[in-house]
Amino acid sequence: MGMEEAIGVTYEALIVIIKISFPALAITTALGAILTIFQSVTNINEASIQQDLKIFSTLAILFVTGPAIYLALRDYTLLIFERIAMLH
Repeated sequence: MGMEEAIGVTYEALIVIIKISFPALAITTALGAILTIFQSVTNINEASIQQDLKIFSTLAILFVTGPAIYLALRDYTLLIFERIAMLH
């Protein structure tokens, strides 16, 4: 395996990681920003509200996107196994 192939595999792995993590990160970040604005406007200074909502929303997002995560990881794993088989 040459340097270019190793860089290509690493790039593909990073793309898969971004595809998997982006929905949860984006929605949780937006929800946190909205909640922060709401707490600033209403003068509610309770940190546990924001943490609880983020945890539950992240779990819900992961539950909904679970099949897509599985497919992305499965496809990438199969691709890596094919490349390993070609090395011999």
